[in-house]
Amino acid sequence: MGYAVVPWKRGKGYASEALRLLLPEARDRGLLHVELTTDPDNIASQRVIANNGGHLVEEFEMPSAYGEGVNLRFRIPL
Repeated sequence: MGYAVVPWKRGKGYASEALRLLLPEARDRGLLHVELTTDPDNIASQRVIANNGGHLVEEFEMPSAYGEGVNLRFRIPL
């Protein structure tokens, strides 16, 4: 599965801001943390997570039903 890439929108902080705005909603719903996963080579997504207080929890093997391969799990405490 692919996604549209909009190069002229990269690096403007939109993804970091979108995640930042989501976190209070998650907290209001009673979550203690949010977990996000990304490919090890997706540095931009890792930066978005880190910009919002996320830290690496583990490297894990994705189940075949979800595409297989190594993935990273991050956690943002709320």
